[in-house]
Amino acid sequence: MKPNRIYITGLFLLVSLSGKAQKIEELPAVPLQIGYEKTLHLIFPTEVKYFSIGGEDVIGEKVGNCPDIIRLKAAEKDFPGETNLSVVTADTKFYSYSVKYSPDPAESYVRIGKDSPAPHVLPVGKDKQMFLIFPAAVIYVDYGNTSVEVEKAEGVDNILSVRATEAFTEDTNISAVIEGGKFYTFDLHYAPAPERFSFVIDKEDTRQVAILDEKERSSGQKERIREAIAKRLPLNLGLKDGNAGIEFEIGNIFIDKDILLLRMTLTNRSQIGYTTDFMRFYIQDAKIRKKTAVQQLEQNVLFTFDCPEEVPAHESRTFTVAMNKFTIPDKKRLIIEIQEKNGGRHFLYKLKNKSLLGAEEVFRNRREQETEDEADRILRRIAR
Repeated sequence: MKPNRIYITGLFLLVSLSGKAQKIEELPAVPLQIGYEKTLHLIFPTEVKYFSIGGEDVIGEKVGNCPDIIRLKAAEKDFPGETNLSVVTADTKFYSYSVKYSPDPAESYVRIGKDSPAPHVLPVGKDKQMFLIFPAAVIYVDYGNTSVEVEKAEGVDNILSVRATEAFTEDTNISAVIEGGKFYTFDLHYAPAPERFSFVIDKEDTRQVAILDEKERSSGQKERIREAIAKRLPLNLGLKDGNAGIEFEIGNIFIDKDILLLRMTLTNRSQIGYTTDFMRFYIQDAKIRKKTAVQQLEQNVLFTFDCPEEVPAHESRTFTVAMNKFTIPDKKRLIIEIQEKNGGRHFLYKLKNKSLLGAEEVFRNRREQETEDEADRILRRIAR
């Protein structure tokens, strides 16, 4: 038999043994529009296990407290062409999307498999705060761009205050998730003098207007914490920064049940006194490509000890700030921002999660912790 006949016969046998011919079917991609001023949230029926974005023109991430939600933003205005988004969820479903830029996207959220009614439009101004009162504690907040700032009301878990930082012409949005997983989103337009600035959300579900933070300490408890911290020496954690003769350092990180405390020192080595304008603490992406794509999650200050208004020339001031206990997600940092009043000596310190994980207990020093923890480990080994 000639060689070419052997090849043809072998090919015929291979096709016969393989059974039916292979089929390929294209999965249609659902079109999505995203913008630069608003965040788009995709809400899936089950947890998102995997997602991938084709190009760098789109920024996306899973929402840490809400694993069934993906947030998307344009990395830059008017990016050309289109890219794609692929998602796999816990119920083994695969979703495919084609993503294009739009200056005014048709939707600011999509509930997969459900209706997505148009969000309410709310006015926001610079000189009046707008308050949103939710039926349960807020566990996630996102706002479309930095033309607005959003904070939790101090000591209250279910109220958000919203204010414009500047006049803006293109509408933006704010989104929130409350305990129980319910998602809310609102479009915001700028109003120089808004006549309405307090809104109760889902009033029929609201049993109490303000839900107080149960982690608040009494004056006696705060004083005991202050005394315990005062007895502890600062540690050399290597968490420091400097700017124009002003040095900033975190000397201790303490934990007391559900309260996290940072003891910090400002040292003024210059001839000019340092007056603080404000301090902010918020969680933010570790790497920022575009300012308006930033998601900042404010960490509200519960109370402070010895917080200085001014650090005189050649003097130091040590102070403590208390916040609700938290950890920092992967690829994010806690930003400690300190601004000088009528000056340019500002700090923007980025704290990693591993620094928080080594926190000292307020009422047990580190040696006591290590000794008792080692005793616990020995007892557990004996009990096995």
